[in-house]
Amino acid sequence: MVTCVGGRLIYDILRGLRSASDFEAYIIGIDADPDAHGRLLCDEFYTVPMAEDDPEDYLAHLISIFEHTTYTILIPLSEAETRIVAKNKQQFLSFGITPSVSDHDTVECLTDKLTMLQVVHNAGLTGSDHCPIDAREDFNDAVQALGYPDRSVVVKPRRGRGSRGVLIVDDTKKEFQKLLPNRFCGTGDLDSVLGAAAIEDENFNNYIAVPYYDGPVYDLDCIAKSGKSVDLVARLRQLRNPLWPTSTGHRVNQNKQVLNLAYELCQLFKIDGAADFDIILADTGPHVIDAGARFSGSVGGSITAGANFPAQLVRVLAGLSYKPLAPRDGVVIRPFLTMAEIPQSNEHDYL
Repeated sequence: MVTCVGGRLIYDILRGLRSASDFEAYIIGIDADPDAHGRLLCDEFYTVPMAEDDPEDYLAHLISIFEHTTYTILIPLSEAETRIVAKNKQQFLSFGITPSVSDHDTVECLTDKLTMLQVVHNAGLTGSDHCPIDAREDFNDAVQALGYPDRSVVVKPRRGRGSRGVLIVDDTKKEFQKLLPNRFCGTGDLDSVLGAAAIEDENFNNYIAVPYYDGPVYDLDCIAKSGKSVDLVARLRQLRNPLWPTSTGHRVNQNKQVLNLAYELCQLFKIDGAADFDIILADTGPHVIDAGARFSGSVGGSITAGANFPAQLVRVLAGLSYKPLAPRDGVVIRPFLTMAEIPQSNEHDYL
């Protein structure tokens, strides 16, 4: 079963599962949107509530699907879903379902940016400096503690997804500028950011402030077993707008510093299944800035470089034999629309 099949880049992930030469995938897709375009690529499709809106209802719907079909691997692709699945992991295992997420404590830590960075720092690894923000009154002190106005500061939700609520406090920008058309996400100096937040009635509960680092940013696709990394690929972001919620381009770049940090993070958090780390290569070295207990939406791009991570994840979870992936370094990836083959059973369903 694969969730979020309405995602913009879901075709690559499902194509990776379909193209495996050593097993045949029967794909059950789920999404909150009954018109999710990825439904046509699946052998079966079910709708569920949004996980972040009603976790209990989401879980109940997942469990009800067990009564209608049989499957063995569950691959959630959103942060909220990973938290629910991890919390109930033993229940899934008792049904004969192997989720692609780590244990509950690990997932809770990974999906809370503040807790994740605290654990990283306590372990002596490199993560960005940070300050918690739990109310509007904390905002000034936090950004100034991180070097504002001499240094720009990023403020974002501790459990945010995509670029929702991400703000860059930059003293050179005297007017607030939105960076995404349909989300509260933008940049400006301290006064203009706070003014925009007041209009949005944002009180900054459960936020975190981190320095704005210059340097290349990498997406790390990871598969690990009991904390030991099985496969890693580093994709250098090549984005026109670095805050765009979906990927618009990468270059596979197996930078050793970045890969070594990701390897250590897998050990630190005892990753068991899929993981995603965002690492920036600053002047002071690599710093982890975000993490997740799932694949990023653009993981399918690695298939183009010869590294089929979705299929490899199934092998690891199902205990199948596998060979280490060998992504071709330097491959440049961009997303394109394509005409895709779908199961014949979906022939009379239209986009």
